[in-house]
Amino acid sequence: MKKFDVHVCLVSDQAVPNFLPVLDKDFRPQEVVLLVTEQMQAGADALADVMRKSCGVKVRQLAVADAYDMAQVGERVFALLCDMDKDQVALNVTGGTKLMAIAAFAMFKEAGYPSFYFTADSNEVLLLDNNERLLLQPPKIKIEDYLTLHGYPARHKLQKQLAHPEWLPFAEELVRAHGSLGPELGRLNFEISQTDKRALKCKVPAHNMQNLLDLLAKNDLARQQGDCLVFVDEEAKQYVAGGWFEDYVFQTAKSLPGVQDVALNVQIENAKEQVFQHNELDVLLLVDNVLHVLECKTANFAKHEDKAEEALYKLESLKKLGGLRTKAMLLSYRELTGKIRNRAMGAQIGVIEQKDLSGMKTLLEKWANGR
Repeated sequence: MKKFDVHVCLVSDQAVPNFLPVLDKDFRPQEVVLLVTEQMQAGADALADVMRKSCGVKVRQLAVADAYDMAQVGERVFALLCDMDKDQVALNVTGGTKLMAIAAFAMFKEAGYPSFYFTADSNEVLLLDNNERLLLQPPKIKIEDYLTLHGYPARHKLQKQLAHPEWLPFAEELVRAHGSLGPELGRLNFEISQTDKRALKCKVPAHNMQNLLDLLAKNDLARQQGDCLVFVDEEAKQYVAGGWFEDYVFQTAKSLPGVQDVALNVQIENAKEQVFQHNELDVLLLVDNVLHVLECKTANFAKHEDKAEEALYKLESLKKLGGLRTKAMLLSYRELTGKIRNRAMGAQIGVIEQKDLSGMKTLLEKWANGR
């Protein structure tokens, strides 16, 4: 396969088109030169860090004072590369603004250097000098690298397995029998919310709760003692209070065909001047190098529309997390109001709610694949 010793890249919010051609070992250069405007300095630092660690290449940065004054940039680039064979240095025109890319391409072509364009959807490199197409087969990007590339590194090692897979049947039954168990769970969660965070006991609601109580006991999560429900530990209490739905969505997402990576309860650094008020993400899914952010809720939004608004606002903010193609979805164990559905649709946020639970896997697959 044709390859180049040096890639010259225009740094933008879209880090993947600059990274994937370097990640592919058959197309990987020995060195990458990043052209960086002041606004993109943080992104360039993140990109350089991941390239060095994941690909083992040398990375240099050249500051671009004026993104539209390519003559000034060209002098510095060509002075840097003057001792190298022109056929071994190529411009990746995929990044940067359109005007910046056009100006850089014209400058490189005039100076006799080749250029290429990378299409992330098909993993193809188009050599612009002769229209030759090269199909790359880079390793699949992991979520931790994807987050770092976009300036939002994970705080901790990502969770990619269920902490308590033995509790999953409890979650599956709550989804399967949501019509009967949902109201019971809502009453129990209200009682849980009235207790101290570390308390392992809560009051058993006065209404008929036997189906749910039996399910809790069957799965070794909690047992009734008189008029109290006693949880086996704090994790079990948190699981019943809502963590079960995150686990169920995670496991469903993990089973989808074509998934690159999936992670649960991801905490990210609040980079880029505190863009996010919240920094814990319920489920992250990576498909075709596109990040999918899933927010999982068991609250009754019909009674608490303010909480639904908060969740949608969070998802709108998180759509900036991984570039322009990032997608977001709100998954609710309960029915949503028309107002919330319309609000989500207007913000281009996907929705799965109570009536959709039985078909969650199919709906997630269609959404993730753009259908």
